[in-house]
Amino acid sequence: MTQSGEKITVLYIDDSAVEREIVCQLLEAEGCRVMATGVPEQGIKLACETAPDLILLDLHMPGMDGCAVVDRLREVPELKEVPIVALSASIREEEREEVYARFDGFLKKPVDVEAFPREVRGYMSRGRGGEVPSGKEGESGSGGSDDLPGDVRVALETLEKIRSAMSHDLRSPLTVMISYASTVGREKAGSLSERQKEMLELVVEQGFKMDKLIAELVSIARETLDEYGY
Repeated sequence: MTQSGEKITVLYIDDSAVEREIVCQLLEAEGCRVMATGVPEQGIKLACETAPDLILLDLHMPGMDGCAVVDRLREVPELKEVPIVALSASIREEEREEVYARFDGFLKKPVDVEAFPREVRGYMSRGRGGEVPSGKEGESGSGGSDDLPGDVRVALETLEKIRSAMSHDLRSPLTVMISYASTVGREKAGSLSERQKEMLELVVEQGFKMDKLIAELVSIARETLDEYGY
């Protein structure tokens, strides 16, 4: 069980570099230590060496699919208590029963940037039978804001609305656009010309720049709200 104050370790195995970057950014922002690889064999090796608190595993990878990887992981005694969660854009009807029999849960890609960290903590809490550090969750609204002048409270309420809109209403659809642009650019939806691939790579690159800016603004807003106990 993860001790209080220790960083939660998550292993993410996915052949998409873009999906790995999205997940790493989201979980590292929550204070998690994230190990990520696009090579299933390397992921199995990392899992055996570190025994992470949670393993996130893409279902559809070339060479070795998620079900084959999870079968290998389940053979390792040190990983017996580690929850393993599947990630995929969809589950084919013929594989649904197999997936739910092998994995501890399923999360749909692209991930919801606001719900994803909470969902990850939930799987770890249930899978390992203990409390999971929740970062800043539950800290806002802890008291102290009632003593502030009315105009300050109004300003903080407005800031919280802006923070929420940036965190979910802006960042969630941006994550979807980055993920889908990457998927199309990797010719998962059909063949492309080299020029089309270059254009989609630029979309992904600029999308990540915008996502980073939004994340920084959300962090600044959250720090300001915390200072006032809001």
